[in-house]
Amino acid sequence: MPALKSSQQIHTQLEKQWQKFTFQQAYLAEHFAQQACVFPFMVNLPKPTDKQWLHHYDEVKSWLLDINKLSKVQGFTLEKQQANYANMGKQIIPARLIISSTEALARYLGKWQQWQKFQSNIELINQALPQLNAWLLTNAKEINKYQSDWPKLVSVCQYFLKYPQPNCYIRQLTITGVDTKFIEQHKSILKSLLDELLPASQININSEKLAEHGFEKRFGLLYEQPQIRFRLLDAQLAQEFSGVSDLSMPVAQFQQLNLLIDKVFITENKVNGLAFPPVNNAMVIFGLGYGIQSLKQVNWLNTCQLNYWGDIDTHGFAILSQLRGYFSKVQSLLMNEATLLACKEFWGQEPEHKSHKAQCLPNLNEQELALYQNLKQNKYQPCLRLEQERIPFSLLEQVLK
Repeated sequence: MPALKSSQQIHTQLEKQWQKFTFQQAYLAEHFAQQACVFPFMVNLPKPTDKQWLHHYDEVKSWLLDINKLSKVQGFTLEKQQANYANMGKQIIPARLIISSTEALARYLGKWQQWQKFQSNIELINQALPQLNAWLLTNAKEINKYQSDWPKLVSVCQYFLKYPQPNCYIRQLTITGVDTKFIEQHKSILKSLLDELLPASQININSEKLAEHGFEKRFGLLYEQPQIRFRLLDAQLAQEFSGVSDLSMPVAQFQQLNLLIDKVFITENKVNGLAFPPVNNAMVIFGLGYGIQSLKQVNWLNTCQLNYWGDIDTHGFAILSQLRGYFSKVQSLLMNEATLLACKEFWGQEPEHKSHKAQCLPNLNEQELALYQNLKQNKYQPCLRLEQERIPFSLLEQVLK
């Protein structure tokens, strides 16, 4: 038995379609692709049955009163038809609701101001950036989401069209009516627009994601580079920096260093980096964690003896594997079973839900991989972790000698 659809249910149905941008998308298709419009839009109404008339007469009459109210809505037409019933005879009942236009629907749903803003933004974008017409066809949701921002978004796009790959910081951009904080807060939508507007030669296609300054890399902007902190472990080397041994610099400058260094130690823990003992012709880099990828482009590290010292836990070995993927000759330091067993009194636990998930890490040697898998399999104790700062300093000194 068909349920009689109340005016409130019809309102809810239309509201859901509006929220899914069904009507706005149809408007764009008509406007830019000359596709047939969905308006007048039809809502079919279920026909009351004989049984409903006979056994639920009051409900049917109430439904008729309720549905007939829709005929009084501006732009709505209630189309009726004659139905023949065995018990009730001929009855004139509503068959479908006809909505004449998007404007009529928007007023009915209380979306009139939103609809006006939507249309004005389409006109603005179309006039200022006609190259975006194809983008507009499939992005009704984005047009609505940024409804108050389009004048500024258009200005930013026009700037990049005039000055592509500006090679300056976002803070230095001078765009009338747009503060640079706005650009910082709207990178996602601006990336979508600029990808559509700019020729491929003006886009760095290798920077696809927004994380790690992806927007700046993609569109030729400067950005704060990761800082590399290191200590010169040889006093004579420090003389080249006026005796300063603890230094930090952007990775691009670190790439340009030209020091006569034989050995480079990399340690995850900051305090271990600060306390690392003197070593001739050597430096220690510290405090990067998974940010170890910052070193990937430092080509001169290939000429050095590289040693990585991390925690004996799943993440320590994951970082070692990651680093060895960049520099194949990296040696591990104090990350072996002998060190682990010698420091049993200092064992701790790695939170189980935070342990590294991979069963096999591609760049570990046979002994390292065996120890990693023993940790994963809880051979020694559940979720075992030996943090590097818990290892007696005397063990480090012995290894270095």
